[in-house]
Amino acid sequence: MLETIQGTIEKMSVDPELAGVQVEEVTAAGAVQLGEGPHWIDSEQALYWVDLLAGVLHRLHPASGKHTSTTPPGKKSLGFVVPVFRQPHHFVVGLGLDVALLRWDGETQCAIERVLGSVHATPGSLRFNDGKADPQGRLWAGTMSTAIDKGVDPQPEIGSLYSLEESGVKKHVDYVGISNGLAWRDAIMYYIDSSAGRVDAFDLEPASGQLSGRRCVFDLQKNGVPGVPDGMTIDSVGNLWVACFDGAQVICVDPERGALLRRIPIPAKQVTSVCWGGRLLDELFVTTAAVKAETGKVAAGRLYRVTGLGANGLLNDQVHLPLRQ
Repeated sequence: MLETIQGTIEKMSVDPELAGVQVEEVTAAGAVQLGEGPHWIDSEQALYWVDLLAGVLHRLHPASGKHTSTTPPGKKSLGFVVPVFRQPHHFVVGLGLDVALLRWDGETQCAIERVLGSVHATPGSLRFNDGKADPQGRLWAGTMSTAIDKGVDPQPEIGSLYSLEESGVKKHVDYVGISNGLAWRDAIMYYIDSSAGRVDAFDLEPASGQLSGRRCVFDLQKNGVPGVPDGMTIDSVGNLWVACFDGAQVICVDPERGALLRRIPIPAKQVTSVCWGGRLLDELFVTTAAVKAETGKVAAGRLYRVTGLGANGLLNDQVHLPLRQ
């Protein structure tokens, strides 16, 4: 591990754009199979993320180094975790094809309180992948084929993008290959279908959640970026930070100009997602995976923290659910 990180640091030292940038493994977190969905809860100064295929929810308090985890009942994949606004210790999670309300105090065993909505499909054919809340508190989450989890080529474009409404889940986008990164700025929603190899933008009507005007804002292949886009986040000035699966890096993109601004090398090849955290929201937490060819490799599946970027993120939005008496 030390040699891998040292090689990354040496690469940074010769790139003037990376002067002062540090990438460190968060050793307290250990390694997972498929790290995804990082979410920073500012009031706790803690990071939550999932080991998606293992169905395990993780929590890390970086200041103390305390790491805890729990496994929701049901032995299902755990696609995402998003806290519920003004309901401490409650989270909306993607369990298989269910969107569920989970209670966990960060210490003891968690419990599923109820299912909020479900996608109906052939059992075992699809699962929820990435999910986040928009600035209005509406949950968005997408599905993908489970075939790729079993090491076979997935049936193309059988996934979809949904929002969570009072009546359940509502489909907005069809013919999705691998539904992934989400981010918002003003009345624009940025979205990644990894299979398409690009970052797209939609016009979003905040009150209704209606999407329109889909267009490409950044194509990885056309810009010479290896790998495929996975999870992403946005910073305080509107630039997107995109994890590149099989690309061993995080890239920073200006979506208004379609310009590649920066590349941040990561010791692991399978970079899955990113999230701003820390007291000033100036630390970029990076999840990675150890699947297929990367299984067993030392740097794979680790959690990394990137500092010295000279950028700040925004507070993660939380899901707004009606309080039940």
